[in-house]
Amino acid sequence: MNLGTGKQTTAPAGPAPLSGRPARLVDGRASIVGHHQITGVRVGDTRFPHYDAAVTGFDGYWYPVLLSRQLGRRLLPLRLFGDDVLFIREKDRVYAWQDRCPHRGIKLSIGKREFPGTVSCRYHGWTFDLASGKLVAALTDGPNSPLCGRARVKTFPAAERAGLVWIYKGDGLPPPLERDIPSELLSERAAIEGRVTERAGDWRHAAENGFDEGHGKYLHRDALFITFMHPPAYVHCEVVPEEENWIGRKTKDYAFQADYPNLGRWPKKYFFKSSKVLSRASIRLPCVLRIRFARWTHFEWYVPSDPGRHRYIQVVVQDGGPLKRGLFHLRYWAYLRWLFHGGFNDQDARVVEMMKTPPEQLYRPDLSIIGWRKLCESSQSQRPAEQSPREEEV
Repeated sequence: MNLGTGKQTTAPAGPAPLSGRPARLVDGRASIVGHHQITGVRVGDTRFPHYDAAVTGFDGYWYPVLLSRQLGRRLLPLRLFGDDVLFIREKDRVYAWQDRCPHRGIKLSIGKREFPGTVSCRYHGWTFDLASGKLVAALTDGPNSPLCGRARVKTFPAAERAGLVWIYKGDGLPPPLERDIPSELLSERAAIEGRVTERAGDWRHAAENGFDEGHGKYLHRDALFITFMHPPAYVHCEVVPEEENWIGRKTKDYAFQADYPNLGRWPKKYFFKSSKVLSRASIRLPCVLRIRFARWTHFEWYVPSDPGRHRYIQVVVQDGGPLKRGLFHLRYWAYLRWLFHGGFNDQDARVVEMMKTPPEQLYRPDLSIIGWRKLCESSQSQRPAEQSPREEEV
């Protein structure tokens, strides 16, 4: 895990150039990456070594981890990127620490807030400054403890924007937070609502499920959210670049009903179901899906918590004046939260938890998944060039 400290550190050596042939995982990586590898026909062989190695996500990005309203004055521990992280709110600022006292390794999330701007470890009263993480008092060692200033808690860059709490994963100075926030969420006229759940399943399986072309035509066909919609029987598409580093799916061929040899016509059509296409899917790094509907937009992030688990961050937004925003908030709590963020998207949770690859055998609609994997693979050469120079930490 490499959340980073906010301090400048030496950049790791870059990966070897990729070739068009499957790469063999060697030099000890096979036992780690192979165990958590999700692509390919067999463990140990992969066309996407950078992606398969990203068990706990990609460095160099801001990730949303909870809704702003979920962080009050109480200390909030979360499991993120394979590490224990503590979130703290002090007035109008949020802070993120490693949830571990450097004294004896006790979780600071069970600590106390004895003095403004600090948190004290529950075990021996070691008291740390929120902003710097430095030890400012060891209460059980007296007011003149010589340890003050010589110990510290590891801190991570954290911020609050667009109704969400964000954390930066990586070393060096973080880029502007706005770079990793979809522009739709930055509008002053945006009405934003959301739901956060902890889910079983690899974050990469969840992301691939989100951008998967085929599953929505079958898995979600009986969801209450689309009671009056008639999804296509199939869609063939190609992956195309879009604005702001998104990639999307461009339809090449589709049918709402088709004859299947020796089987018959599928699916059944009902007079009350509309065949109008109402949404468009896009995805971008590090792990965010966008679904554009006619009047509002849905986003979801798949934030790694541990290998095989992730936080599922769902956000909906509609742009408009005060009345339009107010009506959208009502609409969300009246049915979107329960039928869409709940029933519809909870159907995905079950299959993502079950998914175990490799081996895998892909088919034509999986071109969308391949496009996402290629985007992730290309990030290994693009993202380091965007980061600030680093120097060795002392």
